[in-house]
Amino acid sequence: MQVSVENTSTVEKRLNIQVPAEEIQKQVKARLREIGKQVRIKGFRPGRVPFSVLKQRYGKQATQEVIQQTAQSSLQQAIQDESLRIAASPRLDEEPVLDDEKGLEFNAIVEVYPEMGAIEIADIAIERPEVSVTDGDVDEMLETLKKQKITWVDVDRKPADGDQVLIEYTAETEEGTLPETGNFRLAIIMGESGFEDLEKAARKMSAGEEKSVSLTFPEDFRESALAGKKAKAALTMKNVQQGELPEVDGEFAKMFGVASGETEELLTEIRNNLERELNQAVNTQLKAQVADRLLEMHEDLEVPESIVTGEARNLLNQMLRGAEIEVTDEMLNHFREPARKRVRSGMLMGELARQKSIEIDAAKVRESIEEISQTYEEPREVVQMYYSDQRLMQAVENSVLENQVVDWVVNNAKVTDKPMSFQEAINAATQAAGQ
Repeated sequence: MQVSVENTSTVEKRLNIQVPAEEIQKQVKARLREIGKQVRIKGFRPGRVPFSVLKQRYGKQATQEVIQQTAQSSLQQAIQDESLRIAASPRLDEEPVLDDEKGLEFNAIVEVYPEMGAIEIADIAIERPEVSVTDGDVDEMLETLKKQKITWVDVDRKPADGDQVLIEYTAETEEGTLPETGNFRLAIIMGESGFEDLEKAARKMSAGEEKSVSLTFPEDFRESALAGKKAKAALTMKNVQQGELPEVDGEFAKMFGVASGETEELLTEIRNNLERELNQAVNTQLKAQVADRLLEMHEDLEVPESIVTGEARNLLNQMLRGAEIEVTDEMLNHFREPARKRVRSGMLMGELARQKSIEIDAAKVRESIEEISQTYEEPREVVQMYYSDQRLMQAVENSVLENQVVDWVVNNAKVTDKPMSFQEAINAATQAAGQ
């Protein structure tokens, strides 16, 4: 077998493979002999069919089978001999051609991982969030939980900030009255709805009162026919309700899964949840910084298009969230650049792990899965599910390895601590994750 390699790009090679005619002929004869042991032809005993008869009847079939098998095996052998780190399944540039004298010849396109030199990170500058969960953060989360269990009580007065009001209305537009029959109903929290014109009118009304006003509806208003438009509206205040927050007692604790009803246990659980969220936020920020610095150092790094396409498809599927929509090339194109950035940063992280001999820590994988499981009602079942699903395990292992690489970089780069509040850390992580 003869192999020649043409570099069509830093991540793509064209292999020209030639297999001598005598080798193909030898394999075809062997294949015909195998067929002869299996077929039954009238007038001949099993296994005693003359070779000339087998060649006449099954020669074409045997030749096609040998071509397919030889193309596949010789391609794999060529990849091994050339020490190629393939990134995707090779594809034939054209159908293999068999010449009685020259033998079998074909071209294959092979995408490979890019070759990267030594990655030096000593001069990388990283800002490490300096932040911890405070008693104030716990109290703020406790107030959020209390608001989730708020009860609303009718009051006989005009609404104030924090009150909930229920309004029925119709709107006169250039297209006519909306709705055509009946009324729309809208419940809002005063001071939080973002519908300034409606809140201004509602503050002057009591339950049962009616009023006609001109309103400018918000651009994102739920009734699309009114979104961003001005209209004359007929309002009816159905009720005004004042919120009453629950007491933080045993019953309240049980509402949030604390079986003992101990409020101290609830506070401990709140703090633990906030600390988990904070650790994730800090890791997200550090990972984003490390990825950005590596990308800045390797601006010209080319990556295989098949991997970019696969990652673009993953991003699109995450956005669609299981919706049954036919994916088009145009839809995928919107995600190619963020996908390319992810693939490039992932390859750089992986290469850094290889160069620095950073291996996946099984204990950290277990710890990560245990942490994930704690957010479910049946943690043990979730742990078992992860360890029995190779796809889920690989995702966790990749994440853990990236975290180990980030930790290594932080320990070896130029790092300065940046004081932050809990909420600032969460906001910064959200922004970093969205890039």
